[in-house]
Amino acid sequence: MTEDLQHPVVLICGGPAPDVKAIEYIPTSSTLIAVDSGLDHARSMQLKPDLLIGDLDSISTSGLEWAYKQEIEVREFPSDKDKSDFELALDYARGVSSRLFVIGSNSGRVDQLYGIIASLASAAPFLDSCHALIGRAYFTFTSGEANIYRKNGATVSVFAMGGIADSVSLQGFRWELAEATLPPGSTRGLSNELSEDVGKISVKSGILVAIQPDSI
Repeated sequence: MTEDLQHPVVLICGGPAPDVKAIEYIPTSSTLIAVDSGLDHARSMQLKPDLLIGDLDSISTSGLEWAYKQEIEVREFPSDKDKSDFELALDYARGVSSRLFVIGSNSGRVDQLYGIIASLASAAPFLDSCHALIGRAYFTFTSGEANIYRKNGATVSVFAMGGIADSVSLQGFRWELAEATLPPGSTRGLSNELSEDVGKISVKSGILVAIQPDSI
């Protein structure tokens, strides 16, 4: 986890269950939102979400009954819609807190995984901090500056998201950058290493994602 996640909204994704150690990454004093069958995953981690959101097509019958019994707020949407359940939850979360943490799995459909990553990159400019634990990998998204913590994994890959990232700087890494330009799709930031306990990434124009593949 990271020290800049104080009182965040935590989204627990649907789809395959997250790693059992994911609960260790959830900050205290969080607002928990379950995305459809993410409520079943929350229950398995002995967590009670504050909100259940989605078209409810994948949550278990027992999970939905439990949500109503626990008087959890439920926001149900039609299955015919223009946004994914995750993006609907993300829209709601942005109205609750400027700090976001997402828990999900990387063992499901690759298109849905890409949709989650793309949605988080799009949301990053509107958030003070934006992080995710997807499978064993820790993601940090930023359109400004962000700290990268060695405790989440020493190997770090940094990519531009959605367009060119200008004036990119990396400090505290084996291979540092200063005011560099990263085109989308460039592998220049692949497989870097933290040389300090806390590294820093920054960008003046564009969006970056830092991926620590071996967090758990």
